[in-house]
Amino acid sequence: MLREFRIKDVAIIDDLTLQFGGGLNVITGETGAGKSILLRALGLLCGDRAGADLIRGNADEAIVEGVFEVDVDEALRAALGLDPSEDAIIVRRHVNRNGKTRCYVNGAAATSTMLRDLSTHLVHIYGQHEQALLLRASNHLDYLDDFGGTRPQRRAMAKAFEEMKEAQRRLDELDQHARLSNERRELLEFQRSELAAAAVQPGEEPQLRTDRERLRHAERIARACDEGEDALYSSNDAMVTRLARLAAELEALAAIAPDLSSPAELVEQGRLHLEEAALQLRAVAAQTLADPGRLDEIEERIGVLTRTAKKYGVPSSELPAVLAAVEEELGVVQGHAEQRTSAADAVSARLATAAECAAALSRDRQQAGARLAVDMQRELADLGMDGGVFRVAQETSAMRTLEDLGPSGADRVEFFLSANRGETAQPLARVASGGELSRILLALKTLTAGIAETPILIFDEVDAGIGGTIADAVARKLRILAQGRQILCITHLPQIAAYADRHFAVAKRDLDGRTVSETRSLEGEDRVAELSRMLGGASSSEAARYARELIAQSRKAAPRATRRARPGA
Repeated sequence: MLREFRIKDVAIIDDLTLQFGGGLNVITGETGAGKSILLRALGLLCGDRAGADLIRGNADEAIVEGVFEVDVDEALRAALGLDPSEDAIIVRRHVNRNGKTRCYVNGAAATSTMLRDLSTHLVHIYGQHEQALLLRASNHLDYLDDFGGTRPQRRAMAKAFEEMKEAQRRLDELDQHARLSNERRELLEFQRSELAAAAVQPGEEPQLRTDRERLRHAERIARACDEGEDALYSSNDAMVTRLARLAAELEALAAIAPDLSSPAELVEQGRLHLEEAALQLRAVAAQTLADPGRLDEIEERIGVLTRTAKKYGVPSSELPAVLAAVEEELGVVQGHAEQRTSAADAVSARLATAAECAAALSRDRQQAGARLAVDMQRELADLGMDGGVFRVAQETSAMRTLEDLGPSGADRVEFFLSANRGETAQPLARVASGGELSRILLALKTLTAGIAETPILIFDEVDAGIGGTIADAVARKLRILAQGRQILCITHLPQIAAYADRHFAVAKRDLDGRTVSETRSLEGEDRVAELSRMLGGASSSEAARYARELIAQSRKAAPRATRRARPGA
């Protein structure tokens, strides 16, 4: 449950801390007092979009914080980095003037997406949006699956449907290839022949260009090598010979002048290096021969590589990869018949599996729909719609093709309603009033209470369009629904407020020239006074007497929710 809720600098709320309990928590107050602000603030904890308009005029940021006491799935705890030993989840969100927000879960930084994921396991809000969903027949299947407990079968159906779609996509792809296969095969075979003939080797073109430049300048290279070898070694006055004489003279003089030993060694080393250079020049000159025939071969080969690379729009080094891709595609085209047969068999098998899942799901839904119709008539009778008819209409496709199925199966479900005895049931969207929608939604929630995963339910003005004895019936349902969970209910009806396990009143007042919305927990006479106000007689002794009767009646009508003791309660 939401144990503690703190709001700071949100709209006209200055600094407010609310401590909710288990069971039915009712929030009342005049229109415009700030009840909707409480819901918007709670929405921030659930990851709703935040805007600077939410921040109180004299503040730089708004802060909302909630302390939840719930059992959360271990996988979700791990995803959020929560300590498994912690029995409380503290969610905090800051909204700045620039529109940026900061989110924290148990002190660790989080994102609004993480808050939305977490909130799906904690809170569900029922309001005008939920009634709008109820008016759309496309959503009725969801309600039926919630009631019938067929969500696992539906997930299996969705998986089977996706596998069938993927198999069909593969078959369509092969058929598309088939329509182009003949002309495509001819092109691919030509490309394979052309690329295979090119026979490009790794690093071939750079090496060819290097060899070409060497052959183009062969005479110059040979001449430079010959002249260099002659100057260094072969001529009568070669550098190597002269350095040998100098080294010998210095070495002889080193006996007289020891400091000539080092220069003598350096000169000898220079002679040896020059002699090695001369030998290498001689070898290069011997290998460098002008070969016009080889140069023509290289020019022709470079031309082949350049033209082929340009044709296929890639560097010549990538032509082997192009050839591999062509051969792979050609294999696909040539083996199309066999592949199509296999793909068609896969589609048939996946279709059979999906149809089997859909058929089983349809049978479960038919049984669930029959039970739902009976249970809903009983629930609606308790809510003042005795004599009406609630019917679940289910249409199931033939399940023979992909088009007959969907991720939710082969069924179309729509709720029909006759609110008055003797009238023909018609689609819910045509005949249900606002008050009837509120009661239908509450009845559905009551019937799926044991299946619902969220422990905190919030009803925003579930009393819309109802009053009198119907309001009392709605209040009783809310009290029953609150057993074992927490409900927050915003209401304008004293009949509902009287059933609260905890009653909170929202009111506006002026503080230092500014309007402030305040919420306080009501007990005893304060609660009687609030119910009297709601009855339209704030200072009337008759209204106060009736308020006390409503409270006494609520205590007799239904057991109050069991609440765990907690700090600050």
